[in-house]
Amino acid sequence: MLTRPTVARPIPRVNNPISGFLFHIKIVQRPLSGKKSEPSFQVRRPRVPVSFRPAEELKPDDVCAFLFAGTGSAGVPDLVSPTRWSPAAARAVEDVLDAVQEGLPRTGWPSLRAILLENPGGYRAAARAPGVAQLCGYAASVAVDRALRTGGIQPGHAVGQSFGEIAALVCAGAFAIADGARMAVALVEVLARHGAGGGMGMLEAGEEATRAVIAAADAPEVVVACLNAPEVTVVSGPDKPLEAVLAEAAPRGVRAVRLAVPYLSHHPAMAGADEEWYAAIRGFPQRPLRVRVHSPVRGRAYTDADDLHRALADCVVSPVRLPEALRAVHAAGATVFTEAGPGSALCRCARLSVPDARTLAPLRERPSAGRPAAPPSGAAGASPAEGKSAAGISPAPGREGELHDGH
Repeated sequence: MLTRPTVARPIPRVNNPISGFLFHIKIVQRPLSGKKSEPSFQVRRPRVPVSFRPAEELKPDDVCAFLFAGTGSAGVPDLVSPTRWSPAAARAVEDVLDAVQEGLPRTGWPSLRAILLENPGGYRAAARAPGVAQLCGYAASVAVDRALRTGGIQPGHAVGQSFGEIAALVCAGAFAIADGARMAVALVEVLARHGAGGGMGMLEAGEEATRAVIAAADAPEVVVACLNAPEVTVVSGPDKPLEAVLAEAAPRGVRAVRLAVPYLSHHPAMAGADEEWYAAIRGFPQRPLRVRVHSPVRGRAYTDADDLHRALADCVVSPVRLPEALRAVHAAGATVFTEAGPGSALCRCARLSVPDARTLAPLRERPSAGRPAAPPSGAAGASPAEGKSAAGISPAPGREGELHDGH
């Protein structure tokens, strides 16, 4: 029987940005039998991870908007993965961790290299100390930014969500990495001092519906703190009024959850805390912006004429409106929203806020010990309450991953 010989040809690659694997497709020609031979496709998964090539996900004319999530993370940032993308990415991650470590106090803080690269199993215990999770989240965001750049992805825009504005401005060149770490340490201390006795909650409702719940609970001390997506709102307030609002939501058919954030934030009562933080950080040198940074607090892109120290301090008191910032970035020419950090929570916020948004989430979160790996949804905010999903509230059927508890 006459057969067609195998023809050597380049092997197409379908990149999986979540796992870091490349799936190789082998094209096989069937024997000729008088009928037109059709190729069959066999997908082979490599036995071990190979280099992640993020640039293969993009079109030549794509413009990326890097998204920097709020404080902490729902899981351990998996910075081991980007060190396997390439030698250049590995060096970038290590250099960022060293620079962040330089900005931490000399005593009372763990080695970030140790808990994020050398022995990630020790992260959970280390993160129980105040501020460690927040600083690891900051380090992970900056490290992913730098590692993505080594792979050919350069940001045209950046959006920082609350605490994430520090990383966004650092990655835009406005502040040094070590100074950004010093700012983050000072912010954690200020929030712990001034915001005690309060917290935050998330409602699966739009802003107006959330305000109706607050009014029905007769809890004017509770305010809208963050609008993360059109139907995902975070509120902030003193403990008892906050609990009243969350309890009022259930009979109205609105799912709500208390977030594991042990202080007020984005609340008028934090006036004074913003000034204290501003005084602590205003001495760090501000440099020219190299990337356009859109602020969900100010509702516009920053310029070099802005006092960026003051802009950061405003985040302590003022609300965050993420959908407006994402739409503005899209209107300014961004074609791909890229998660600069673990998980894909902000990418999902982008898809909910911008119709047909394209997203890239290169880094999974490391699963907790004794638990299977979560799907790549992890909320990049405060750790969710025990028993909740990585996004804060267990998603409704058919709406998995639409929620985000970051702030």
